[in-house]
Amino acid sequence: MNEVVKPNWDIFKAKFSENPQSNFEWFCYLLFCREYKRDTGIFRYKNQSAIETNPITVNEDVIGWQAKFYDETLSKRKSELIETIKKS
Repeated sequence: MNEVVKPNWDIFKAKFSENPQSNFEWFCYLLFCREYKRDTGIFRYKNQSAIETNPITVNEDVIGWQAKFYDETLSKRKSELIETIKKS
């Protein structure tokens, strides 16, 4: 059985110090593609509003996703997060 490893975000930021936010989004994209078996990726526009890629259809479900990487508490970004949910 695979063990779930709790991420250390300080190590992540150090390893991907040139742009941790962008690298986190890329990591989430890879996980999303793997989860939904999209070996060739998912079409996306740079800076697409509210979601990271075009939504995908799985059976009857339409699925989109969003990745955020913050160096501060989520409560400080509450209004931004609510606005993103409304846009999606």
